[in-house]
Amino acid sequence: MVMCQLQRCTGRVMVMFVLLGWCFVEPVASQDGAGSIVGEVLDGMTGVPLVGAIVTLNDDEVGISTDENGHFFLEQQRTGAISVRVDHDGYITRVEPVSINKNTVSFVHFYMSSMDLLLDELKVVTQRDREREEPGLGDIRPTEAESSLTVMKLMAARIPSLTVLGGTYSAAGTPEIRIRGQGSMTVSNTPSVYLDGVRITSQVLMETYAGDVERIRVLKGPSAVSMYPDAVNGVILVETKRSKRRR
Repeated sequence: MVMCQLQRCTGRVMVMFVLLGWCFVEPVASQDGAGSIVGEVLDGMTGVPLVGAIVTLNDDEVGISTDENGHFFLEQQRTGAISVRVDHDGYITRVEPVSINKNTVSFVHFYMSSMDLLLDELKVVTQRDREREEPGLGDIRPTEAESSLTVMKLMAARIPSLTVLGGTYSAAGTPEIRIRGQGSMTVSNTPSVYLDGVRITSQVLMETYAGDVERIRVLKGPSAVSMYPDAVNGVILVETKRSKRRR
């Protein structure tokens, strides 16, 4: 009888300790200001969930992975501002600030940009910058007074490094254009000619008037070949006013 009463007493004491422990632990978590983060990681172009993205907080080395729906859940986070970082193969790393509030759930969405898109943008920007930074051998914007001249006559007058051989400056002849310092005696060293992005012959330059032209550029070397692989001897780029209006 005494033994049974002792066991019942011991059991009550243990239950009391468990309850007291829970009561003391729960307020501590609240005092710490715990909050949670629920987030999703998506492809920025398609909206498709990204599985296996690595999510880390404040530059921690250990992170968690997103599930099959691109979701992640971080609980028991202290209140305040933190940085959430998301990494995924083939995508640009994103870091977003998240504010954690006491006893609340913060929702965050990450729209990831593909690395391929970044490379394409860099190619476009690099090409555009190259064109801006390298004026080449000549860069002409015809004036009103020059509008009655053919493009061939205008280039011969305004670009010292350009030489016109054979024919005449009228449509009756077919001249050969040379860029000084280019080519050899045995291999053709005539530059490529493009009108509004279309390959043409030099004859067309004798039939096109400066009044219809917005800009004429003469390039050679790596800058020319990078834009037009057939421009090993240089390239003449003619842009008409009509082409500019179509943009």
